[in-house]
Amino acid sequence: MTTAPLGDSDDEPDRYPASFDDDGPDDDLPLPPCEALARPADVLDFLLPLIGPERGGPMALWCALVDHEDRTLPLVMPISDIPMRPDPELVTSLVVQLREVLEDRAPDGGLVFAVVRRTGGDRGPVELAWCAALAAAAAHAGVRVLAVAAVGRDRARVLQWERSP
Repeated sequence: MTTAPLGDSDDEPDRYPASFDDDGPDDDLPLPPCEALARPADVLDFLLPLIGPERGGPMALWCALVDHEDRTLPLVMPISDIPMRPDPELVTSLVVQLREVLEDRAPDGGLVFAVVRRTGGDRGPVELAWCAALAAAAAHAGVRVLAVAAVGRDRARVLQWERSP
């Protein structure tokens, strides 16, 4: 199967807004799927290849953006060195900053988070605390969170799923 570069086909709409640059030092990375994340399994299918071997690394929070149709955008931000217990002010500040990116790049879009830690990947106290902190910060900032996943070395699960109607 061959794929044409973004925007090169007249009969296929661009996958991303024109403001996204797909030409640069990271242009060899795999493109995220253009299909909408329609179910929790799609979230894991999207996140796990991106996180890759980092599933066995130190704790991190991965943030991804989706557009108004829940299609992933070519922006994924891993944040390493996060505390086991989320700091509400820090989490709110992060979500507010992500809201600004969404307002600029994908109005009416949303966020996808993955709490990644070697022994995680399920409904543990660390993952549930981060899920609650992210939900509270998103509610405060007025940002839609499509999903929060817990990802560990040996397992992964979607903890929160809220598809827009």
